[in-house]
Amino acid sequence: MKKYIYPIMAATLSFLLVACGQGADQSADKKLLKVGIPPSAHNVLVEKVVKPQLEKQGYTIELMNFNGLRDANEALISGGIDFHTAQHQAYLNVYNRETKSDLASLVHTPSIPAFIYSVKQTNLDNVKSKDKVLIPNDPSNTARAYALLAKVGWIEVNLEADIATLTQRDITNNPYNLEFKEVDSALIPRLLQEIDYGIMPGGVALLAGIGSEHALAHETFLPDLELLVTVKKADLETTWAKDVKKSFQSDEMKTFIETDPEIKGRFIWPEG
Repeated sequence: MKKYIYPIMAATLSFLLVACGQGADQSADKKLLKVGIPPSAHNVLVEKVVKPQLEKQGYTIELMNFNGLRDANEALISGGIDFHTAQHQAYLNVYNRETKSDLASLVHTPSIPAFIYSVKQTNLDNVKSKDKVLIPNDPSNTARAYALLAKVGWIEVNLEADIATLTQRDITNNPYNLEFKEVDSALIPRLLQEIDYGIMPGGVALLAGIGSEHALAHETFLPDLELLVTVKKADLETTWAKDVKKSFQSDEMKTFIETDPEIKGRFIWPEG
């Protein structure tokens, strides 16, 4: 009986190994890529540069909309999408730590900094006691806003605080007694007429039609705050991931962000 069982087991094991090998090859060389699109002006880079480039190489690109970064990350983990481009390393580190995930950065992309905007004032020197400042209420952009206020000297923050999670509680000195109101970023453009200053990502301002003449100061991008392409760690060395990386680093991408009339001057090219 054993002389029949062993060959069957060997054949079965061989089939499984071949099947697994084919699955890995298909994952590495697949030509259908599903791209997560959370709300962000950075999506224009995928739509206008990356998608056309990859399609010329034989890929089929499906763009899938998400309400936020967390939803996009969850879809990435479950295999519903292959990559997305709207978060930075600081946020990704926090997400991986909180969810025990292993999502990874494939490549840094051109990024739009956050700005202090005002339709009432023309420079930072006009700030006065008890001025009202709108702050985005999502954790990532909240932290960026308070870091920007510290940069321009309007507040001081705890130097030991994590830059990715700064909140009002980390303010150690508020010499102008500024009054902060945290609201959804999407509401800030509409509320600028009623407030002294508003801090928001440049992408939000771009989508809302807020001109650069109302931008008084922008954040200094640390590498951890540059946007990046996020993939599963297991996909970092796949052929398709390398092609995506090349597209974001291409001369066509640089030319686009420097010359396109709708976004010219909005993006900062990554240092690394």
